Amino acid sequence: MKKPYLRFMITGILISAALIYFEADPGFLYADQATVKTRQLNLAEKGSDLYGKYCSMCHGANGKGYLADEASALSNQDFLKSASDDYIIQGILRGRPGTPMSAWGKEQGGILTIEDAQAILSFFRTWQKEPSVDLSNAAANGKAENGGNAENGAKLFEQWCAACHGKYGAGGKAIKLNNPIFLETASDNFIRYTIENGRRNTAMSAYKNILSATDTNDVVAYIRTLNADNSFKETVAVDNEELSKVIRERGVLNPGNPPADFSVIDNRFVAADDVYAAYKAEQSFIIIDARPTSDYLRSHITGAISIPFYDIKNAVGLLPKDIWLITYCVCPHALSGRAANQLKAADYDKVAILNEGFVFWQKKGYPSESSINSQLPKD
Repeated sequence: MKKPYLRFMITGILISAALIYFEADPGFLYADQATVKTRQLNLAEKGSDLYGKYCSMCHGANGKGYLADEASALSNQDFLKSASDDYIIQGILRGRPGTPMSAWGKEQGGILTIEDAQAILSFFRTWQKEPSVDLSNAAANGKAENGGNAENGAKLFEQWCAACHGKYGAGGKAIKLNNPIFLETASDNFIRYTIENGRRNTAMSAYKNILSATDTNDVVAYIRTLNADNSFKETVAVDNEELSKVIRERGVLNPGNPPADFSVIDNRFVAADDVYAAYKAEQSFIIIDARPTSDYLRSHITGAISIPFYDIKNAVGLLPKDIWLITYCVCPHALSGRAANQLKAADYDKVAILNEGFVFWQKKGYPSESSINSQLPKD
């Protein structure tokens, strides 16, 4: 017998033996698949818990969004099937500086690890009911070989997009397209797909029957010019000081001076103008930044201390009960509200939420400062 035939015979015998074994034990074929499925479910369950703690107050329990300013609909099918895993994870970890979307990554000063972000992503994917679209092939998505014309794109953007996104990609109620993290992580094809197909059940309409493929490319080219000169720097986590030391040494504004006395709205809120009046009068009270530390590092009310809402429990017993505690965030009430609720549950009576939030405070020109040297995208 010739060797080639011998090799074929041996190979056939081995394949037959393997098939007989698998038929006798069909569970072997699915063991690895079952293990992978179990791991995915466990990861999604962890992600669900994390989402409930850190995301749901703005994006909603079911991911439908808009419980807080600019909190997008994460369970939207058009978003889920077009957004890459990396785009979503980068958004969780690095946030959208200059917006209510915090940088939640530990490296930026937040609380989530990369593994946590992957778990949240896995939970997001349980909402996805439609197959993902392949945006890797530029030609298949109508990209012009020579790119787009940004000058024409600017005209089209002003005509069709500026009403929601602002003339220069910011200042409107929709997503800030001049955001440096968005521009870095969103691919041309992702932006193009969104323009063409929109987002169902949101204000983002589909423009594929309004703009030609060339027009769409031009708009994408214009979006790429937004914020091009921004010397943006990301926040970097700093070593945590002992909370008792922070509260003791710089927690109280104007220690020893007469305490502030606020008129509280609905037994919950205090007007920014009233807080500033007490601030200017050098009265004694405490301002608590309830956002993740990454936001505090970027910009905060002058004299405020950073106690993220998820760490408030550690401040109970350390914070005084005889002067007012004012919590704030940018939402303007989602995170500060959670912090205030925990303090009130611990029998702190003099607790109020900055009613209009930090953005209003800044727009009024009231005192704020930054712990990093950065330039944020301008509205």
